Amino acid sequence: MFNTSGNPLQIGWIDYSPEHRRKVMTVLQSLAAPGAVDEIGIGQIRDGFSHKLFPGTSTIQTRAKYFFLVPYILMELEKQKNITPNALIQKLNDMELELIEPLLKSGEKGVIGETAGKNLKRKPSSVYWSGLKTFGILRYPHLSLEDYARAVCAVRKENLDIRSMGVSEDVSSQGDDSDAAGTSLTGGFWRCPPPPENWREHISIHLTYEEALHLKQCIIRSSFSKDSLLAFLLQVEPEVFTALEDFGAIGEALELPESIRQDFEMARDFSRFIFGASLRYNLILSEGRNEKARQLWTEWLSSYFVTQRFEHYEPVAPMDYLQISNPALRRFLTQWKKYVLAGNEEDMDSLIVQREIDLKGRQRAKLRNSALYSYKVGDGLRGGKLDFRYSYARDILTDIFKALEGSHAQAG
Repeated sequence: MFNTSGNPLQIGWIDYSPEHRRKVMTVLQSLAAPGAVDEIGIGQIRDGFSHKLFPGTSTIQTRAKYFFLVPYILMELEKQKNITPNALIQKLNDMELELIEPLLKSGEKGVIGETAGKNLKRKPSSVYWSGLKTFGILRYPHLSLEDYARAVCAVRKENLDIRSMGVSEDVSSQGDDSDAAGTSLTGGFWRCPPPPENWREHISIHLTYEEALHLKQCIIRSSFSKDSLLAFLLQVEPEVFTALEDFGAIGEALELPESIRQDFEMARDFSRFIFGASLRYNLILSEGRNEKARQLWTEWLSSYFVTQRFEHYEPVAPMDYLQISNPALRRFLTQWKKYVLAGNEEDMDSLIVQREIDLKGRQRAKLRNSALYSYKVGDGLRGGKLDFRYSYARDILTDIFKALEGSHAQAG
């Protein structure tokens, strides 16, 4: 983000606690991800479908192995005596940093901290914590990392009542482990195999066969993910999954269950609908000089969706389905459809320019603001066709499939 002088916009916040800091870093890093650019303010719909289709994933996750590396470290720390919550989290962060160098030795991509090294701000535990809860690997889905650290220390002192930690009784639906539904936290925090002996000496970014099988079972059994597209894809044949290179290919290649098909088709059609607005944004931004955007705009106008289905498409249906209350967004989507059907590019562009101003303020809006942004030949597209985190989830699924096929089934 930039200010009116073209310099990076500085963002500040009051740092109340490590937990607050971690939440802010989550937001900032998510915004920096390529798939997170949202110039026209449709992020609520994008994120709503992303959570439904690919729960437990995020745009800043890299490799599936971290779903085990984080619990392995924490299971070791749980054994330490007289440790305080703050000390536990500090040791966790230190140990996460220590993993960077040995993981990089393999030359594999996706190592968190590859660029930042010891200066890494966002640790794997923070990146993967939501997924650990969603997939039931952490037995208690209402515990933040800080809550978990306090619970670990408390359990060592007394038999802690689970309800005193604010954990609801719905944990009993997380699989068939009875101790997760009891009143005591002493049954263990993790639904995860213990770390292999001397696991650091043989560390790899690849899953073992056992880890891959366990992660697959967690995803397809957890009440938070079992009915999702993510879980369904884990159960197709590996060669079928490999061929699904983009989000749209899923609906063409697979016969989806009714509940998943409804989510998928609604998300896919919204992606097709709003892609044109994203392309017009790029054309305005480049003053018509972005040839890639021009080509895609021409293709979009002649696509089957626009020529055959656009007129009858209900653009606010996804908002109603996801229970999103945003009158300004509803108005924008309705007007976008109206102007496309009328074929008036001037009205389309005026709508998009005003939408950005409404979202960011006149001084921070980039369109038709040479003081803030000047297009250079070769600049890529800002935003793109929505895939609802599929490209990121696909990396996680690929790790699982490869390990189950045995290509990385060695201990690691």
